Amino acid sequence: MNNSIIEKVLNTIKCNNLINVGETVIAGISGGPDSVCLVHILNNISSIYNFKIIAVHINHMLRGEEADKDENYVREFCERLSIEFYSDKIDIKKLSKEESVSIEEAGRIARYRQFQFYVENKGAQKVAVAHNKNDHAETVIMNIIRGTGTDGLKGIQYKRDNIIRPLLDVCRYEIEDYCLSNELDPRIDSSNLDNIYTRNKIRLELIPFINKCFNTNIIESIGRTAEIVSCDISFIEEYAAEAMKKCIIEKKSDKIRLNIEILKDFHESIKNRILRNIIKDIKGNLNGIEKKHIDLLSGLAFNGRTGAVVCLPGKLIGEKSYNTLSVSYRRTNSPTPIKDQKDNKFEIEITMQGSNFFKFNGRSYCLQSAVIGPIDAENINIQRCKREEKVQYFDYEALKMGIYLRNRKEGDMFKPINGKGTKKLKEYFIDEKIPRDERNKILLVAIGNEIVWVVGNKTSDKFKVNENTKYILKLELKDDMECQLHHTGGNEIERYKEGID
Repeated sequence: MNNSIIEKVLNTIKCNNLINVGETVIAGISGGPDSVCLVHILNNISSIYNFKIIAVHINHMLRGEEADKDENYVREFCERLSIEFYSDKIDIKKLSKEESVSIEEAGRIARYRQFQFYVENKGAQKVAVAHNKNDHAETVIMNIIRGTGTDGLKGIQYKRDNIIRPLLDVCRYEIEDYCLSNELDPRIDSSNLDNIYTRNKIRLELIPFINKCFNTNIIESIGRTAEIVSCDISFIEEYAAEAMKKCIIEKKSDKIRLNIEILKDFHESIKNRILRNIIKDIKGNLNGIEKKHIDLLSGLAFNGRTGAVVCLPGKLIGEKSYNTLSVSYRRTNSPTPIKDQKDNKFEIEITMQGSNFFKFNGRSYCLQSAVIGPIDAENINIQRCKREEKVQYFDYEALKMGIYLRNRKEGDMFKPINGKGTKKLKEYFIDEKIPRDERNKILLVAIGNEIVWVVGNKTSDKFKVNENTKYILKLELKDDMECQLHHTGGNEIERYKEGID
C-alpha cells in the first residue's frame, strides 16, 4: 500500500474540511484508474472519519461491450471491498440531443444528476469525484484557450456545494503507481487515448511538449498559480457581494432590479461581477454566459435608453427603466419589452365615513375615511403631510359626489399639487420615472377620470385643502390587520376584489 498518497488525501480532507465524522459519501466510480484509486483509498480511511461509502457507476451506453465490461468490473471490485454499489444505464447520445449539448457535457450532466439522486435517496451528505492535479492543470489550460477570464484560472476547486475532490493534490503518475502496487487492475477507457477531444490533446500533446521544450513541470506551476488566483478572487467576490447588496432595489427568485446610479460608481471589475452574479442568482448557474453578454448588459445599463431590452441565454432578459436595470425571465417568447396589463382592473367605491377593506396585488388593505368638521380641522397641520405618506387630507365639498379607489384607466388626468398644469397620468408616471411594469400596481383615488391622489405619491392640486375649505376628508391607507386593530367605527363595509399580482 502506498502510504504517501494516503497521507496526501488525508491532509487534503482535513485542510479543506471535505468529510465530517459520521457522514455518508457517494463516490463516483467509472472503473478507470482515478476513480478506482479514489474508492479504494476512501475505503481504507473510512474508519478514521467513521464515514460510509456508497459507490455509484453510470454506464453511458457509448462504447457497447467495453462499457458493459467496465460496469461488471466495478461491481466485482466493490463486492470484494464490501462497498454498497449501484449502477445506472443512461443513453448519453439521446440526452445530448434533448439538452442540445455535446456528448461530453451530456455525460457530465447525467453523472451529477444521478449522484444527487442517490444523495437524496440514501441520506448522503457528500459526493466524491476523482479529479486530480493533472485534471486541475488541464482545466486551467482549457479555460485560457477559451478566454474565460480570471475565474477560469482558479481551475477545479476542492469543494463546490456538496461535491468534494479528495485527490486534487495527487498527480496522475501517483494514482497509476498506487493502482499498480495494490494490484487494482483498473479499466482503461479507449476514448481517453483519442486526441480528437480538446482535453485529450492538452493531456497527450500540449503538456508533454511544454515540459520537454521548457524543462519544467507545468502541472506544478499551474497549480501554484491557480492557488494564488483563487485566494485573490475569493477577496474580490466578497467585495463584489457587499457592493451588490448596495445596488439591489428589489430581489425575487425570478427578478433582480439594480440602482444604476449606485452601480456606476464601482470599478469596472466589480460592476461586471455584480452583473454576472445577478444572472447566476436568477439562473442558478452561468452556463452559456460569456463576456459579450456581460458587455451587452453593461451597455444597456449605462448607455441604453429607458425601455430598452436585451436578450440573454437561459430565457433571461435585461431591461432598463430610468435609473434601474432589471434582469428577469422572459414572460413570453417575444424579446420585446413587456407590455402593461391594462385589462386587469381593480375598482371599489369609497365610503366617506368608515373602513374600506380590499385586496390588491395579493395583499389585504384597508382605506379608512373620515369627514372632519370645522372645529377639528383647525387642529390639523395639512402642510406636515409628506407626499409619500399613506395619510392625506382633501376638500370634502369637492369630492362628496363620490370617489373611487382603483388602478389606472385610459384617459386619466392629473394636476399634481404645486404643479404647472394638468397632464395625462401616463405623462406624470414618466416624469416621476415610475417603471412601466409598476404603473398598473399603483393605487389611485379618483373622481371620474380626475386623479385625486396617487397613493404613496402626490395629491391633486384641484382637491387640496384651502382657506375656503369647511369640511375635510381624511384618507388613510393601512394594512388590513393594522386597520382592524385600530378600527374606529363608522359605516363599515367589506369589499374584497382581487387586483393584479
